[in-house]
Amino acid sequence: MNKISYIVELSIQGGKLDEFKAKAEGYVPAVKDNEPDTLAYEWYLSPDGKRCLIREAFASSDALLTHLGNVGPSLPELLAIAPITQFEVLGTASEAVVNALSDFGVVHFSQLGGFER
Repeated sequence: MNKISYIVELSIQGGKLDEFKAKAEGYVPAVKDNEPDTLAYEWYLSPDGKRCLIREAFASSDALLTHLGNVGPSLPELLAIAPITQFEVLGTASEAVVNALSDFGVVHFSQLGGFER
């Protein structure tokens, strides 16, 4: 089983920060309660409230696909107020993951070395 993670950067449209925060608050508990193979799910906001970084880690490509199936239906609404400006996948993704993320301008990085404790 190969862990896989990604970092997504969103640019929050002017005047939409409160709406964005309200949407983010709904995602976190739903993922935490319903996706045991989502190992990390963290949202970070820039000091000026214009950018959000989301770091997600999964036990496997299958877990990532499960997550996409769960959050996918609500993504267009979120991305309408905060479009993706950068999307980087870390680790060896299955062909199904590569295909599922292909419309998001993803850059895939394979692991060169290192470890996680």
